[in-house]
Amino acid sequence: MKKFLSIIIAVLIFTSLTTSCGNTNNKKSANLHTMYFRDKSRSNEAVATFFNSASKKSEDITMKKIEDNNEASVFSCEGDTSAYNMVYITYDGISTEKFAFNKCVSGWNNSGDGLMPYAYGEKINYTYKYKDVTLKCNGYDKTVHIWTPGNYDKNSKDKYAVIYALDGDGMVYLGQPGTSVSGCENIPEQVKAMTAAAGFKAIVVAVETHGDGSTCYRDDELIPNLGKMAHEEGTSRKLGNKVADFISGTLVPYVQKHYNVYTDARHTAVTGVSLGGLEAFYIAMAHPETFGAAGCFSPSFWCYNDKNWTKFIKKTPLNNAPFIYIYTGNEKNDTGKEASAMVKRLKKTGYPKNRLAFHYNENGSHSTPYWRNTFSEFLEAMFYRKVEALM
Repeated sequence: MKKFLSIIIAVLIFTSLTTSCGNTNNKKSANLHTMYFRDKSRSNEAVATFFNSASKKSEDITMKKIEDNNEASVFSCEGDTSAYNMVYITYDGISTEKFAFNKCVSGWNNSGDGLMPYAYGEKINYTYKYKDVTLKCNGYDKTVHIWTPGNYDKNSKDKYAVIYALDGDGMVYLGQPGTSVSGCENIPEQVKAMTAAAGFKAIVVAVETHGDGSTCYRDDELIPNLGKMAHEEGTSRKLGNKVADFISGTLVPYVQKHYNVYTDARHTAVTGVSLGGLEAFYIAMAHPETFGAAGCFSPSFWCYNDKNWTKFIKKTPLNNAPFIYIYTGNEKNDTGKEASAMVKRLKKTGYPKNRLAFHYNENGSHSTPYWRNTFSEFLEAMFYRKVEALM
C-alpha cells in the first residue's frame, strides 16, 4: 500500500512539474518576437545583443542568415519582448547603433543612409507620397501632409488609427531642400514595419509647426501658455494652446471626415520631439477626449517650473488620462533632468502608473538618430498601452 501511494505521489509531482514547465515555456514563447536585419555590406554573420535599458540585463543571440543576394544579406532571430526593449547588432566586428526592440518592430536596414527601420518582405522605399492639405489656423494657412499606406482601403470595415506628428515636415521625409532620409524619424516606414509585424494599421498626419514665417514662428506655436516661463520669456508668443485647439477642433475632424479612421481617442495619438515633444504632451493632456496617447521625445519641459506644471497636470481627469510615453537622453546632452522631474511630478500627482512609460537613455543626446531608433517604442505604447520590458 505504501509503495502504491509513493508511486501516486511521484506521478502527481511529475505532472505538476511538467505542467509548470509547460506554462513557463508557453509564456516565454508568447513573448518571443522575430526581428530581421538587412545588411547591405553582405556580412557573413551577425550577432544580436538584446538588452533592457532600465535593468541592463542583456543576451547575445547569433542570427541566422536567411537570404543572400547581390543587394544584401538578411539575418533573423527571436528575442524576448518581455525582457528586452533594445538591441544592437554586431557584424564583421562592427556594432550598429542601439535601437528599439518590441512587437511593433519588423526589421532594421543597414543601408547607405545609415540604420533605418524597414518592413521585412516589402520593397524598401523611403520616399513616400503625401496629400498636402491647407487649413486655416489662427488666421493664417497651415499645411499638413497626410500619408496613407499603399494598400489603404477607404471602404474597409477595419479602420485605421491616426498619428499626428508635430514638426511633421521634419519627422517624415518630404524631399524638401536641405532635408534627407537620414535626417528624420521615417514614421511611415515605422508604421509599415509595425503593420507587418503586429498587424496594426495607421495613417500619419505630419503637421507643419513653424507658423506663417512672418508674424508667427516655431517657438510661438510649440510653447503653450501656462503662465510665466521658468527662463526668460524670450520672443515666444506662447500660442501652443491655440495650436492645440486647431489640431483637436479643426484638423482631427477634417481627417475623420475624409479618411477611413477610428474616431475615438484610443486610436488617436500625437507625437513630437524637443519643443514638439512639449506640445504633444500639452495637447494630449489638454484634450484627453481626443488623444489617447502622446509620444514625447526629449521634451522641452524646462519651459515651466514645477508649480505651473503641477497646476496644469491636475486639470486632467485621471479616469480619462492619456497614455504618456517619454523618451530622453542624459542630463548633459539632452533633457534628462527635466524629463525625469516630469515623471516624478506625474507620479506625485497621482497619475495612473499604467498610463506612463519612461525611457531614460544615459548615453543619448538631443538628435534625430536617437529619436528614430526608439520611435517604435512609442508605437508599442500607443497600440499595446504599455512598454512591456519597462513594466
